[in-house]
Amino acid sequence: MRSIAATVALAVSTVAARAQTTGGNDSSQVRTSSLVGVQVDTSGTPFSFPAFVDVVLANHPVAQQALLVAEQARAELRQAWGAFDPKLMASWDQKRFGGTDYFRYFDAELKIPLPIGADVTVAFDRTTGQYFNPDRRTTGSGTFSAGISLPLGQRIITDERRTALKQAQAARDAGDAERVGILNKLLFSSAKDYGAWYETWRRRAIAQEGEALADFRLRAVRQRVANGESAPIDTIEALLEFQRRQVTRFETDAAFYVSTLNLTAYLWDDAGRPAPLPADAKPVLDGVGRGGIDSLRLDALLALATRRNPDLLKVQAKVQQASADRLLATQGLIPFAEAKLAGLGERDSERAFFDRERLDDNYKAALTVSTPLLFLKETGKFSATGAKLEFQQFERDRLRRDVEFDARAAIFELANLQRLLERQTANVRNARLLRDAEQVRFENGESTLLILNLRERLVLDEAGKLAALEAKVAAARGALALATGDRTLLTELR
Repeated sequence: MRSIAATVALAVSTVAARAQTTGGNDSSQVRTSSLVGVQVDTSGTPFSFPAFVDVVLANHPVAQQALLVAEQARAELRQAWGAFDPKLMASWDQKRFGGTDYFRYFDAELKIPLPIGADVTVAFDRTTGQYFNPDRRTTGSGTFSAGISLPLGQRIITDERRTALKQAQAARDAGDAERVGILNKLLFSSAKDYGAWYETWRRRAIAQEGEALADFRLRAVRQRVANGESAPIDTIEALLEFQRRQVTRFETDAAFYVSTLNLTAYLWDDAGRPAPLPADAKPVLDGVGRGGIDSLRLDALLALATRRNPDLLKVQAKVQQASADRLLATQGLIPFAEAKLAGLGERDSERAFFDRERLDDNYKAALTVSTPLLFLKETGKFSATGAKLEFQQFERDRLRRDVEFDARAAIFELANLQRLLERQTANVRNARLLRDAEQVRFENGESTLLILNLRERLVLDEAGKLAALEAKVAAARGALALATGDRTLLTELR
């Protein structure tokens, strides 16, 4: 049985190879600061977002429950089809008293329901004995009958079993939508937590870099004070900055630990047991992209949202069920009428069973008619089902509008993130340029340690903002997948 660590390693081998070859990009790794000799190790095995999604879908208990929801709906559909299952019935009845055979009855019948509401029956009857009901008399070899029962009024368009089948089919569609909805909500939650894991990992790396830089500068300042090149007060300034950044690093360590626990909660092995996150796993945003939606795809995504959103599909299934109930209630306003006709024939007869001349004298026929006088129950049910149908239609229309708004908001969020990421990347680059220039001025005696620390704080702050924006991309894609019902939108749009 494959461990979760092996699953992760296999799923991200390509990403790991690329990361080892290229060393990553500026937005996902901080390996060496701009100051010589200051290094922060952020190495590890890349655990990409698509690989994480694959693990969640494969083994998470909620994902397994989603499959069971759909299977339950399909089982109920098979149960509804059972109303159209041909049925074979047989009975044998005998009475003997005082040495006399009063009667022996043997009856067998095959009943075949038809989708149009009619029933076809094929039966065999045989009666023997001295005392029996005259209407059950048969020849010694028994009597065959074949016939049909057909509704003429009520239930001619639909009936209880056809209504139950339509409702079960709608329930199956609702079950499929429920499965997709459960999976999408799970993935939306996991996307947010993966983004939080990435953000805390980046912030921790940034804090480690800042602490290492402050420590490097503290040692340098002490050396300059010892050499008489700086005032002793600079040592206090450098020490305070080092302690501030050390506190920040402690905070980021704690936040990263908590986010790692939250992410680990999504990991399960093939046996359904909780699995740990590999110790050297690190987040990368490969496959998530940096936001942005092609404007040409806007209408297609909105149409996809109104066509595949799980919540909307579930409401549409309820509309179909209510419509089936309404049609059945409409049939209740028609008087009930049913005709039955069956031809009779002896088992050993040499004449064709369906010979018309023979059937003119050998048949059974029945006509049943019934109707209420005031239709109180029927009109009440008709009104109730009509109100239920209208209620579900209003709910569908309202939800369709909400789904469109949610999709538009998610698309706008991705587009806005694209603009913010581009600007924030430039902000980080410019802040680093200012910090590096201030470092040169400080070394030349043209600036103070306080100003240099302020420049460096700006770099760290801007880098933290960039990490937060990058983390929001995963959550924004999760929101778009949730709105449209298409979880492939969790990864980079193509």
